[in-house]
Order: sequence, then structure tokens, then C-alpha cells
Amino acid sequence: MKQDKEVFAAISLALHEFMGNNVHDQESGKITIIEHFTEWNGHALTMTGQPKP
Repeated sequence: MKQDKEVFAAISLALHEFMGNNVHDQESGKITIIEHFTEWNGHALTMTGQPKP
């Protein structure tokens, strides 16, 4: 009997998620990339080539 209850619980949870009740927030579907300057990508801090003699 316990296994039947677990099956029913799994089916009801799957139906709950399938009906769209698992979305936490609405996304616009757009990807925005904003460049952030940090010490990892700063051009002033990058290594320079060895000077020519």
C-alpha cells in the first residue's frame, strides 16, 4: 500500500509541474550581456611582450 501512495504522489507532482506550476519567475527570453571590467579582464594589467633588444 505504501508503494501505491508513492506512485500517486509522483504522478500528482509530475502533473503539477507539467501544468506550469513549477515556474519561480517569468523570464523574457532575452539574453543581455553587459561587460564588467575587473582585474581579470583589465587591459592595463595584462602581460606585455618581452622588449626587443
